[in-house]
Amino acid sequence: MIPTFDKFMFPVLNYMRDGKERTNKEIQHEMVRRFGLKEDDLRETTDGGTNKFQGNVNWALTFLYQAGLLSKPKKGHHIISQSGIKYLAEGITAISEKELVKRFGNVNPKFFFSNVEKKPTKADSQESLKTPEEMIHSAADKLNEALITELLDKVKSIAPKDFEHIVVQLLVKMGYGGSIEDAAKVTKFSGDEGIDGIIKEDVLGLDSIYIQAKRYTSGSVQRPEIQAFVGALSPKHAKKGVFITTSQFSQNAIEYAKSAEARIILIDGRQLCKYMIQFGLGVTTREVIEIKSIDSDYFDFE
Repeated sequence: MIPTFDKFMFPVLNYMRDGKERTNKEIQHEMVRRFGLKEDDLRETTDGGTNKFQGNVNWALTFLYQAGLLSKPKKGHHIISQSGIKYLAEGITAISEKELVKRFGNVNPKFFFSNVEKKPTKADSQESLKTPEEMIHSAADKLNEALITELLDKVKSIAPKDFEHIVVQLLVKMGYGGSIEDAAKVTKFSGDEGIDGIIKEDVLGLDSIYIQAKRYTSGSVQRPEIQAFVGALSPKHAKKGVFITTSQFSQNAIEYAKSAEARIILIDGRQLCKYMIQFGLGVTTREVIEIKSIDSDYFDFE
């Protein structure tokens, strides 16, 4: 497990105390050795998909540089400053983000506690151990959770037939078939024999996927309903089916779907809403935040 960025600050500064100039890679290599990190640890990524180890070490370097404890003689190189040497001479054995905010005014306090004089709660402490990028992703996750709840309530309120259309539209957006007109159809509202929709697996229509859509406002889908769906597939010699509900599936229903001869995919209400958000169905983008970084190549004038 990769340490949080604050845990790297003292080991990095202590490593640099001999006054030698070192590159990012040299510092990262020493941190791997110092913390005994393994290959699996080094492959760990953030929610945004970036390398967590490299990101946390780089943020530690950034904050030490902001505090004036390190300097950058040239691109990608670091050396301890006189302030850094004096700071280590105080006999410190750890560096906390709160201490940097108090001691060094040029450190951006927005990255840490909003009020350093306030006694932090446990939640504050956990949040402060995240890098700014991780904080952004954490906030986005919270917004998405609220959106999932709101979207699920909305989907539960529409008519069953409209729900069936949403399900087919979603599968088309996910890449099945090619278009609503060519790739998918919703069966008649009555007499559908337990099948609510049919969609081509690909644009050429080499295989079909049969759909059952159940809009429940309460309760969960039980095994008999999955059995009925599987039974409706048999006369059509169908090999693949998707059962989508606004509710949940009982454990017996899940186990039966796994054992069925046909390949049955179960999508509950929360997963349905996650897919709708991911593929932009029934939602709109309110704001886009870009995270920029220095283009080192631009400043390489050598």
